[in-house]
Amino acid sequence: MEAQQTKYHMSGDEIMDNEIATQIETIELTLFKDSVLGFDPTILFVLDDVEIGQREIENLKSKLGTEVFTYLFNIANSAYHGGLKMGPVKHFFDVVNRLGTQYTKVLILLYAMHRLARGDHEAEIIFARSFSAAVVGRIMARGFGFRDDGARQVELACLLANVGALMMTVYRNHYHTADFVLSDDFIEQNHPYLTERIIRRFQLPEYLYEMIMTNCFILDRMGIGLPTVVKLAISAVEWSFRTFDNKLVFRSPHTSLEDRFAPSLAGIIEEQFTAAGLKKYLGLKKYLVILAETDQVPQKMH
Repeated sequence: MEAQQTKYHMSGDEIMDNEIATQIETIELTLFKDSVLGFDPTILFVLDDVEIGQREIENLKSKLGTEVFTYLFNIANSAYHGGLKMGPVKHFFDVVNRLGTQYTKVLILLYAMHRLARGDHEAEIIFARSFSAAVVGRIMARGFGFRDDGARQVELACLLANVGALMMTVYRNHYHTADFVLSDDFIEQNHPYLTERIIRRFQLPEYLYEMIMTNCFILDRMGIGLPTVVKLAISAVEWSFRTFDNKLVFRSPHTSLEDRFAPSLAGIIEEQFTAAGLKKYLGLKKYLVILAETDQVPQKMH
């Protein structure tokens, strides 16, 4: 008589057999070893302590390492996060305040995965797509009329949505054993479950479950819901990367940050990608706007 196979409950009513669950757990445990990740991931929980003071937060920078620390500073000081209007941050405490605790935690995790995959083109593209989706998602959310807190939720969900795929790719290309082989189909089908485990492991906001794990478009009473914006942003980035050889491509009449008080959106995006070290994955096409002499209607010149 065959032994009954254990089933693991995941999101909603979905279940997963014990073999797949074991494989996913192995990937997670392997990559989150201190010796592999480069720092103790439990220090991320320190950021959730509402009683934590500035000194304790400042002490985290030495535990995270210079690379992650510099990366976070560059992001926080970019125009995208208010660096032009509010001025540069000088302390790690200010970085966390400007970016927000949850956003800081996710950036640390993603950058750590990216660092593990250094020189791995496949993994770097996943990282670049996640970052691109976060930027596009925030722009879309604001364009659809959502408030800044809603746009931030979309941004965070887009940034995190493919962390499972990134981890599986890093594991397959650098840390796998002969016990099992991760095929492209396995990663495609199961990476959301690893993403869900990461959300739970690091006690990330509850809204991320619906925004990332939902498998359909969500509507509010008279419009689209935030999870739908996440899906649209991710789909738009995937289309752009397929069409333009792994690049997020924009076209805009203005592509600079010359005006301190009214910088162009394209310029802000470019500076954000530069701060993240992902400039090669961004393409900006500039077009001229010429006013016709008769009706003064803007005309595009490609």
